[in-house]
Amino acid sequence: MIRIMTFPGPCGFVLACLLFLPIALLAAPPDVELVRLDGETRPISDYIGQDGKWTVINVWSPTCTACVRELPHLEAFRKKHIDNVNMLGLTIDFPSFQYGKMELTRNFVAQNPIHYPLFLADMDSVAEIIGNRLVAIPLIAIYHPNGEILARWPGYVDTAEIEEFMTNHEEYVSDDPLSFD
Repeated sequence: MIRIMTFPGPCGFVLACLLFLPIALLAAPPDVELVRLDGETRPISDYIGQDGKWTVINVWSPTCTACVRELPHLEAFRKKHIDNVNMLGLTIDFPSFQYGKMELTRNFVAQNPIHYPLFLADMDSVAEIIGNRLVAIPLIAIYHPNGEILARWPGYVDTAEIEEFMTNHEEYVSDDPLSFD
């Protein structure tokens, strides 16, 4: 199914969001294992659809200016929603979209603390996690507490838009005249 969802953002513009939701993706969260920044390998499914929390995944790179600009806002979002959102970061190499670089990311985080799990990924593993080809970073993917992926937003996203979407997601999905099977 392809859904094209539009809704007004808090800044007064219309945000379009393409969702590609094959039935197979709805069965269970992705079971992709990635290496965290602390060196431990963990399946992403350990974080998605757990404890009744939303999961927000940020795909980014320390060498991407727009990604770096978005990070403080995402950290504030994480703090504000610590009781109902699992925040994750998937770090890739930019501009190659190859596997993220451990030392580069560790050095960046040492100077710019990020307090949510960070994983090293590449374009293929990100595509498997978000259920679609990665076309740009930064990218935000939002999973419903039941483990269903609901949105993928490439480019800088204002955290107020994420909050708006989480609050009104049923309205956007069910009432969108552009949604079709």
